[in-house]
Amino acid sequence: EILRLEEEPAKVPLGYLTSDNRDNWAQAREALLQIPGMENALETLESGILLLCLDEEAPVSRAQCAKLFLHGDGKNRWFDKSIQILVGSNGKAGLLGEHAMMDGMPMVGLADHLVKLSYNEVKEKGGNTENSTNIQNIFEDIDISSNISDMVEESKDVFEEWTGKHEINVQSFQGYGAKQIKKMGFSPDAFVQMAMQVGTYRLFGKQAGTYEATQTRTFLHGRTETTRTVSTASSEFLNKFHKDTATSQEKLQALQAAVSSHGTYIQNAAKGMGVDRHFLGLSLLVKEGETVPDLFSDPVYQRSKRWRVSTSNLTHPKFDNWGYGEVVPDGVGLSYSVHPNHCIFSVTSLEENRFSERLCHHLEEAMMEMRELVEEMGVPQSKL
Repeated sequence: EILRLEEEPAKVPLGYLTSDNRDNWAQAREALLQIPGMENALETLESGILLLCLDEEAPVSRAQCAKLFLHGDGKNRWFDKSIQILVGSNGKAGLLGEHAMMDGMPMVGLADHLVKLSYNEVKEKGGNTENSTNIQNIFEDIDISSNISDMVEESKDVFEEWTGKHEINVQSFQGYGAKQIKKMGFSPDAFVQMAMQVGTYRLFGKQAGTYEATQTRTFLHGRTETTRTVSTASSEFLNKFHKDTATSQEKLQALQAAVSSHGTYIQNAAKGMGVDRHFLGLSLLVKEGETVPDLFSDPVYQRSKRWRVSTSNLTHPKFDNWGYGEVVPDGVGLSYSVHPNHCIFSVTSLEENRFSERLCHHLEEAMMEMRELVEEMGVPQSKL
């Protein structure tokens, strides 16, 4: 029944409205609620624990999957939904999480549960659904007015313009992964972060504000803190790594110091000892009508919060790739996974900047050159 209904095109693809900016969508939703029967239909849709999206596309490559699962063509999405499960016609599947409600780790937990649960277990837990009579088109008997159709068309135009401005490229680095990095004596995440510093340094010609999301879920209601990859140690490493007169020993020592410094920052951030969430808390204490302290308008403070490189690490055996968009127009979204024997990098950027393909190349170069440096110096193998 689901497949039969899926073959019937929607009268008006209302999901486009949820892709628009919040003000436009809020106005459209108020207009929808004026239509008889729409309030109950929206309540049914919004009360569901998740949304299943069956797509006609059959993506093959990681880049194709990334585009489909990040936004698709928008016609059968509901972007307010916390969780959407997306399935292509060839069985390729993905998850789309709405970030306001959750972070990456709950999605990893859900994905882990899904892939570990067998079909027989699902049937046992779900009961007999073969003759279910609860499947229905909730919008079938609702007449969509012309002004709503016009709103949908406007939102669709905005959606297609915005997604068309973006590019996604994937670097599937098969040279080595976490096992080899540990043998070289480094933390895998911190080592890869330094490789990304090399890559973005070569892309931009300088270091750029770099954000790494660090989990604070050991705290009640904890979400994330910022780990700042740009530091005195990482700056020194980049200078040495790209300095012809620096010896290999100096380069290696700078790499070791940068990785160690980054690892310490991550540990502190996870314990609530970062700086960004504290500044956020202080800024939220300013009440309406009160004078905002000069700190929050200081140019250096403002610059320190501009993330041209937004990074995050989610690694799971069943995650082939994952990602998100850039957070500033002249920046990149750089998600990554560090698997035992390979690494995956997904890079998003505005197409006009042509950043993503070049950065993928720089990342591969950086990973290879850093391993060559360590091997050249004959660093003792770790027993990890």
